[in-house]
Amino acid sequence: MNIKIKLSLKITILYLLFGFLWIFFFDKVIFFITSYLNIPFPHKTYKVLYLILLTGILLFKMIEVYLKKEQDDNKIITEKNLRLDRINNNMNDLFNLSLKMLSPIEYADEYFVKEIFRIASTISEENDLGSAYIVNDGKIKYIDSIGFDLDELNKMNIDIDHYKVSSKKIIVNKDPIFREIKESIYVGISKEKKIIGGFNLDISTGSDKNYSEDIINRVQVIQNLSNGFYKIKKYDDYKTMLQDDIVRSFITALEFHDDYTKGHSELVAMFSTRIGESLGLDKNQLEDLYWAAVMHDIGKIIIPSNILNKTGKLTDSEFDLIKKHPMIGYEIISKSETLHNIAEYILFHHERWDGKGYPNKLKGDEIPLLSQIICIADSWHAMTSERPYKNKLNEEEGVIELIKNKGTQFSPKIVDIFIDEKLYLIDKK
Repeated sequence: MNIKIKLSLKITILYLLFGFLWIFFFDKVIFFITSYLNIPFPHKTYKVLYLILLTGILLFKMIEVYLKKEQDDNKIITEKNLRLDRINNNMNDLFNLSLKMLSPIEYADEYFVKEIFRIASTISEENDLGSAYIVNDGKIKYIDSIGFDLDELNKMNIDIDHYKVSSKKIIVNKDPIFREIKESIYVGISKEKKIIGGFNLDISTGSDKNYSEDIINRVQVIQNLSNGFYKIKKYDDYKTMLQDDIVRSFITALEFHDDYTKGHSELVAMFSTRIGESLGLDKNQLEDLYWAAVMHDIGKIIIPSNILNKTGKLTDSEFDLIKKHPMIGYEIISKSETLHNIAEYILFHHERWDGKGYPNKLKGDEIPLLSQIICIADSWHAMTSERPYKNKLNEEEGVIELIKNKGTQFSPKIVDIFIDEKLYLIDKK
């Protein structure tokens, strides 16, 4: 129910309740008060005036409370949107950096680490200090910093062992050398299991802030992607690597971020490809379908993990945030020279056949065919998978659900093919 209708109904009910109570109990209450205080009983005419005055005050206070709550909610949503936009820019910067690293032009390790550091430093508002470094013969060489003097840092002649960094997991603790640091996130970038550089994001001792689990998870995503990009940056066939290893680096990072995504993308790609083959799509279409299905949820990489993995019911603002992931995915993938042609299919994979989907409320065959396919494959796996907030459906129940939503949520033709040819069977030959 619309929030304004709820408010109107609430005010009406309270007004009627207050009015009835006033009519039935006013005389008794006023008589008791006037008798106790030994003052004259007010004329009946004043009864209505008191009612109007008090109900006016009541209505004013109710509307005031509602408007304040609406103002606070709008402020929170605005802040979330600004934060989302900033994180989206971070991911676009990271993706664009990956394209540079995989180009035939050679970029120095120092450039790569410095760029990653600058991207990661804008992820959180908590850190007010930080530094980036490369490793030379086991020694730290600082190459960039926030709030520190580079020359002073390099005079310290610190060994890499001091940081105890890992290419697999970030480390959060207090740095014993720097007294001005209250809390640090250490990130290592590696090549063939050897740390070649890294960075740390720090909160100063005087700050009242701490790193949240969400920020730690976001920086972990940056580390996973950074190591994936760096690992393949010297490959000769960089375009092939981009469309394989880089995509899988993104998916691996997303799986770390979103518990549900583990294995989901590959199964959605498998179901989608089966449908595409049954529809007689050509080789190029099938290849586009596969990669679009693999990457269909990549926009979730910047949605807070506590929302993605929430076990309870999502609030309206949380659901609105999640509904932005097709657009975010589109913006990320459209920047790629080799993947931009599949961006549209990612953008529209949550459109509905009846026009009630998102983001553009496309209807019927206005929705690209490959998006129609991914929609059914995605929904099938979602229905038949265990999630914290719902029980999974078995195959028979899933088929009934598809049929029930045929022509409303899903393309009738694709549902019929998916069911008639039993393309939903995992072990189908």
